[in-house]
Amino acid sequence: MLVLRRPTLPQLARILAILAVAAGLGVWGAILFAPRPDALPPALRPATVRATDTMPAALLFGKDGTLKTQVTIAGLIASGDEGAAILSVDGGPAQAWRAGQEITPGLRLVRVDRNEIVLDQNGTTTSVSAPPLPPAAAGIIAVEN
Repeated sequence: MLVLRRPTLPQLARILAILAVAAGLGVWGAILFAPRPDALPPALRPATVRATDTMPAALLFGKDGTLKTQVTIAGLIASGDEGAAILSVDGGPAQAWRAGQEITPGLRLVRVDRNEIVLDQNGTTTSVSAPPLPPAAAGIIAVEN
């Protein structure tokens, strides 16, 4: 009759060590003796993208193409042909510009009117309206220095 005994701690450690060595040999044997992968096929050149003209569709949705630089009015100082305005160009910090001064190459501030400015970009004039002023507060306003 066969009697099974519980293994002692040194015997259990020896069994676990043998299993760990066998697993390591199996993994490294599979890695080292695996067949080499075939060479990759040559890379394909991407197809050339045909250039499409989207301007007719843009004109349908309100793009006029006249003002290519974004100009935002931060304030108007004086009006007329000698006027000045505070403008933000392409999201940059606001700066003061006099009438007749070139803002960017090809874009010039022509005139400052009461509620708008007139810009000339390569011979095409465009009017940009100033944002409406907030209503004046009623009563006495205390100003702190």
